[in-house]
Amino acid sequence: MRGLDVPELADLNAAVGPAPLPRWALARLRDHTQGNPLHSKAVLQQFPAHVIAASTTPIPAPSGYERLVNDRLAACTPGTRRLVAAASVLGMSTPLHRVAEISDAARPLEALAEAMTHELLDEGTVGDLPRAVFPHPLLRAAVYQGLEPAERSRLHTLAAGLPGDPYIALRHRVRAAVGPDAHLVDELDAFATRQSAKGAWSAAAAACAEAARMSPASDRRAQWMLRCLEYLLLAGDVSQAVALEPTVREIGTGAAHHYVLGHLALTAGRLEEARRELAACWDTCDATTGIETARKAAEQLAWLSLIQGDAPEIIRWARRGLALPAGERSSFLRDSLAIGLAISGEYEEGMRSLAHLPASGPRDGPGELDGLLARGMLRLWNGQLSDARRDLEDAFTCHRRGGLPYAALVALAFLTDAEYRLGLWDDAIAHGTQAVSLARDTDQISILAVVHATTAFPLAGRGDFEAAEDHADAAARHAEVLGDVNDTAFAATALALVQAARGDHEGVVTTLSPLLRPEIVHRAGIEEVGLVRWRPLLVEALARTGRTDEACEVLLPYEDGAAERGRWLDQAAAARCRGVLEEARGHDQAAEQAFLAGAAHCRAGEPCWEEALLRMSYGAFLRRRGRRGEALGELEAAVRAFQRLEAASYLARCTRELAACGGVAARPRQRAHPALTAQEHTVSRLAVQGLTNRQIARELFLSVKTIEYHLRNTYTKLGITSRVGLVRELARGR
Repeated sequence: MRGLDVPELADLNAAVGPAPLPRWALARLRDHTQGNPLHSKAVLQQFPAHVIAASTTPIPAPSGYERLVNDRLAACTPGTRRLVAAASVLGMSTPLHRVAEISDAARPLEALAEAMTHELLDEGTVGDLPRAVFPHPLLRAAVYQGLEPAERSRLHTLAAGLPGDPYIALRHRVRAAVGPDAHLVDELDAFATRQSAKGAWSAAAAACAEAARMSPASDRRAQWMLRCLEYLLLAGDVSQAVALEPTVREIGTGAAHHYVLGHLALTAGRLEEARRELAACWDTCDATTGIETARKAAEQLAWLSLIQGDAPEIIRWARRGLALPAGERSSFLRDSLAIGLAISGEYEEGMRSLAHLPASGPRDGPGELDGLLARGMLRLWNGQLSDARRDLEDAFTCHRRGGLPYAALVALAFLTDAEYRLGLWDDAIAHGTQAVSLARDTDQISILAVVHATTAFPLAGRGDFEAAEDHADAAARHAEVLGDVNDTAFAATALALVQAARGDHEGVVTTLSPLLRPEIVHRAGIEEVGLVRWRPLLVEALARTGRTDEACEVLLPYEDGAAERGRWLDQAAAARCRGVLEEARGHDQAAEQAFLAGAAHCRAGEPCWEEALLRMSYGAFLRRRGRRGEALGELEAAVRAFQRLEAASYLARCTRELAACGGVAARPRQRAHPALTAQEHTVSRLAVQGLTNRQIARELFLSVKTIEYHLRNTYTKLGITSRVGLVRELARGR
């Protein structure tokens, strides 16, 4: 049986725990206990919340378990006890010869064998070298916390002298210290600086936290805490940053202090507080506080304006920040400027602002990365779907590796949208599920609405209505919290796609009509053609419910905008809607002209989901006009597309039209991945890319046990036994 997952541990903590715990702390508890309900309950009952949530120290083992382990140790010879103690200092799995070096074990193989007999260690192998491996994290914790303080310090000192990673040696020296140490602080400072320079924010944050703890000077401790909190935000560890907030609020004022608190408030979705703090930072900055702080404040103010759809403010703050000397890390300023210009109607100027970007990688620094996300988004809105997909995938990979975590998640959300529009729904579902998992588990509140909404798009098309509605509802809740009009439009569009797939045209009208209110429709972003494609959904729903005049009023601005921008994809969608509308009015010639115009726009673009919808609409129109021979070709092409996409409800609708023409849909091929859940599908897609179970677990913020559980279920459903079979089955399903 699998262990408890994070939501189940949250329920257990609510029932027996000391206080609410953030998701990352519950994930840490899950890894520590492997989800074992008995051990998890004991930890929650025996230790305060701050002990479980402390990121720099291990979670202890429950007292009953510690006594059990001590009894096993007491039954061992002294040499074996020394070997097990040394192994607990070095980690969960360590080469046996390294353990022997600091344990003075004369016969390490015999000591390992005795430890295995008492179920204290296992033997792992890498090549021909044996390893000392703890069977369970709790066992290691019990041994480690049972060490005498002097012995623990001695072993850490010896471990620091072993060859290997310099930071691991530095951490051992920190663990061996008995008080503040200015020399260690200087080394931690240098390490944090090196890590931040290459975007390794988590490692930089950990070093700053250790430096704050080891610093003998209170003013330096304040500096370390500010840096630690900022690095945690850049790493996407929002919950850990929030946990530090009370401490940071007590350590003084100044521009850097305002910036860090404003950045935290913005990431946590507290927008008005973010505006106050960031504005105070900008107003406080001067030559002594550093240009870097002012530039970062402008970056966050541009991001805040983007969330709120205020295009003039996006442009103003982005230009203010870009007018300052460039910083050492990646920045969102170029992205903000290009997006702000695009949603203001200055698309070409927005693209010109990104002219510095190379066509392709490698992207080793801010000059090759800053603005790449915006270029992908602008290309998506312009209908350059394959180019957008490449940019967005590249932006996600590079920002995840060492750029900006929120930019990585935005890239993944719009990558999901690009793949949905392209008809690459397997990829879209996998990337959307990954985006939701990353955003939720890192508490990126300001991005969750868009992430949930775009994830709903392919699920709605495929007929997984329950999952799609759950995502649409979550998007609506997060949009309401932020008060963001654009997020509201994304959420409403997600729900309307579900309703449209079900044939619930009245539901679509009810869901989307609020977007026509003047206080909403005149906001920047929502009306930029290609950004949030809600107007085509509303036009078709109004036309099919007989409200043709209203449908025409909604359609005209969309037609004009698509034509003005010259965007083939939106021109095709507008033409399809015009065809549906004119057919509802009884204007057959105008309807056919519109459908043919839409087909011409599709031929000028690339294969996409819109083309399948257009062929079905045109085929149905031809069938109703008695032109069955012509209808067959359109409907058969649409059926093939719907079968490939597994768009169940659209396939059923199109098959009925085809049958009315006397045609028969070709037998659909057997699904290569029947009944896989979204999570199973996502895990499978990462597995066939060559990632190990542990790498997949890190990517999705899940435990290795959970990854193994999903893969076992997938193998059973597909009737396979290995990753080789998984590669074959997923390739067959594309």
